[in-house]
Amino acid sequence: MEIFPHPNGPFLVNTYLIVNNGKAIIIDPGAGVKPIVNKIAVDGLSLEAIIATHGHIDHVDGVNVVKEKFDVPFYANEKDLELIETVQMQARMFGVKDPGRIIIDRNLPCEGLLNIAGLDLELLYTPGHSKGSVSIKIGETLFSGDTLFNFSIGRTDLPGGDYEELINSIKTKIFTLTESTVVLSGHGPKTTVGRERKMNPFFS
Repeated sequence: MEIFPHPNGPFLVNTYLIVNNGKAIIIDPGAGVKPIVNKIAVDGLSLEAIIATHGHIDHVDGVNVVKEKFDVPFYANEKDLELIETVQMQARMFGVKDPGRIIIDRNLPCEGLLNIAGLDLELLYTPGHSKGSVSIKIGETLFSGDTLFNFSIGRTDLPGGDYEELINSIKTKIFTLTESTVVLSGHGPKTTVGRERKMNPFFS
């Protein structure tokens, strides 16, 4: 498995291209996802799915850009359906380009396993930043969305946010993973579970 991070868009969201034996997944497609779309085409990869860790605009505003090129399903948790259905309102609120109507093709379950592109995706329900936030563990790597960051946590002042719920999600779902688990978040640099458990100021 290879992981290609691509910070992009007005919010500098981390979009991730995951490649496994010629098959690929995109996690959290931002507004500037086109270089990833081009890489998939140039490298002759087979894109299998687009996945959003949650429904805020910066994590989904590239969905239609990808789907214009590749006929693949978009996965997001149904608890964030209202967020995704009002993405055009989010665009107006933040003063960014309207991405158009975005449709969830398949529900991303809160928990369990999905096999996509020959990879086992372990799903961890981590609400708090939004009601439908789901972190995705593949091997020893966790894609945490906007739940946990390097030395920080996700904001909880947006619709669906809940501080106590976020703290509980991190403590019970993420901090129970092995210390060496690499955390790739929705914004900023990578970290590890062990580092955040010991040094994140919200838990010291």
